[in-house]
Amino acid sequence: MRSVACLPVLGLLGLGCSWSRYDDVVGNSPIVLLNRPKQLNNGFGSSLAAAHVDDGATLLVGGTPLSSGGAEFTLGNGDAPIIEARDTGHCLGGPPCYFSSSPVALTGAKGPAEVRDLCFVDGGGRVESGDQGVVVRCTDDVEYALPVPDAVSELLDFSISRQQPTLLRFGTDRAANAAVLATADEESAVWLYPSLSNQLVEVPNPADAKGRWRKSHERTLALARVGAEARLLAVGEPDAGSVRLFYAEDGRTPSYVGCLGGSASFGRALATGPVVPGDAEDELVISDASRVFVFDAAKLATLAPTSNTDCALAALPAGSLVTSFSCGSTKNISDCASSEFGAALAVGDLDGDGDGEVVVGAPGMTVRHVERAGALLIYDVEPSSGNLGRQLYDVLDIAFLSSAEQDDRLGSSVALPDLGDHQLLVAGAPGGGKAALFYCPSFLPPELAGGRCK
Repeated sequence: MRSVACLPVLGLLGLGCSWSRYDDVVGNSPIVLLNRPKQLNNGFGSSLAAAHVDDGATLLVGGTPLSSGGAEFTLGNGDAPIIEARDTGHCLGGPPCYFSSSPVALTGAKGPAEVRDLCFVDGGGRVESGDQGVVVRCTDDVEYALPVPDAVSELLDFSISRQQPTLLRFGTDRAANAAVLATADEESAVWLYPSLSNQLVEVPNPADAKGRWRKSHERTLALARVGAEARLLAVGEPDAGSVRLFYAEDGRTPSYVGCLGGSASFGRALATGPVVPGDAEDELVISDASRVFVFDAAKLATLAPTSNTDCALAALPAGSLVTSFSCGSTKNISDCASSEFGAALAVGDLDGDGDGEVVVGAPGMTVRHVERAGALLIYDVEPSSGNLGRQLYDVLDIAFLSSAEQDDRLGSSVALPDLGDHQLLVAGAPGGGKAALFYCPSFLPPELAGGRCK
């Protein structure tokens, strides 16, 4: 087992750490709060999306979906981010554009004429050219619209003409040239934009004779890499407690292979990325009402195409369920029952050791007696113990703000921007209009710790 400075394995009780790592009110702080642009006066930190190119990491911070937009920040490769927004043009001003609750970043995006280096998929609406669909804005300020299914285009027409916004939701993988999965609230459609493609592929629902999806306000989306081109597509419907799985060996032709489910709100949040030591392929991480589950995406991808639409966690390939964990309390964080543990998820390599940690947002957590201040819990999967193939996990750290205020709701959104040799923990606290960068987790090796960690 890895040695951790603050938290015992398999539990949180007994935390005795200094609060200095959580201090965002001192000079050269280990936590940096980004400055909220005046244009984003509603729910700043509601969503996050990040990507890395040669000159460093870029972060998009979103406001309240539909009624606000997003702002783009330059984080660089070290611990000296630019805290003022570089670009506030994401669904702010210009043609009608409805910002998503789940924008995503693309480090290779197929625009109308050429491939662009770094773009963000913002939401749905129109762009300056008059084109309509999924709105994409690139870091060179170029905007374009990806096509959408006919029914969704009609819904956008209605939204724009009646000024009744429509929410589009997105999911993506972590590849250099990622694919994008998309859906629209109030419309029975899910569709895929394959890697470096501006053409859509509709994903039919196997549970409906005509392939239609239920009209849902909660659908969640993710893609997992299970090979050079192959992808596992996950479509969650937490109101039904299910996550439907599709496998696309070529990355663009998905086939239905099964459905996970069986607990309340299963599929509430999804994330993908390498979690298991020594495994470069992605795991699929899923939360329900109280727990977080880690699945081996490559093993799920071996499921054969099926017409069985039942949703369960039984009869999966051996070793598919890697581990699971639930909330825990310390003297600094409490009220797990109302913590909304698993409201947001992310996977990333925070300590540069080659395998990823799972970050779990708990925006309803009480922090040092401040209700709904919110916190994040960081977990690491350890090598298999041989106990029926299940793997243990290590609770590495927690993250919160010293300046936390009631109803901040830190952990409502999470992103892990790449800094080159490791990744950075970023979390949104939309109740307080905050986006926080955490530079000094307790388990960060000394060689990666910058001046903020001294």
